[in-house]
Amino acid sequence: MRNARTLRPPNSWQPDSVVDEVTLDFDTRHRRRIRVVGNNGTDLLIDLAEATPMADGDGLALEGGGVVVVRAAPEPLIEVKSSSPEGLARLAWHLGNRHLPVQILEDSLRLRADHVIADMLTRLGAEVRAIDAPFDPEGGAYADPGRSHSENSHSHD
Repeated sequence: MRNARTLRPPNSWQPDSVVDEVTLDFDTRHRRRIRVVGNNGTDLLIDLAEATPMADGDGLALEGGGVVVVRAAPEPLIEVKSSSPEGLARLAWHLGNRHLPVQILEDSLRLRADHVIADMLTRLGAEVRAIDAPFDPEGGAYADPGRSHSENSHSHD
């Protein structure tokens, strides 16, 4: 089994150092320690100093050399759209008021599939549709500075 104790931002390693990729859902990408198997069979122990959100494209530096790239697995989500930017902001407020993890995109919001929330959003005038896609929600007000998952502009220092 290979050990990974360091998480590195995208493109901070040489492409030829990649030995595998690991595809994980959102919850599994926010762990401190877990054993996983890479897409090409690498048996891997992720053993970080603290629970750290791993975004799509991050790299797990292996002891002894090499990198395993983190990929976000598609999950059942709700994609939410509105007829105006103000309407989308209003919908985002309602979701934030319920403390739900939300991924903010240019013209839509994404959140975990939940029929009760989907019904509420529809009653508020949203266009709601079920999708399967990677989920990379915002880190929240108390997240590390610069840690905006959906923008993937973060550091792991």
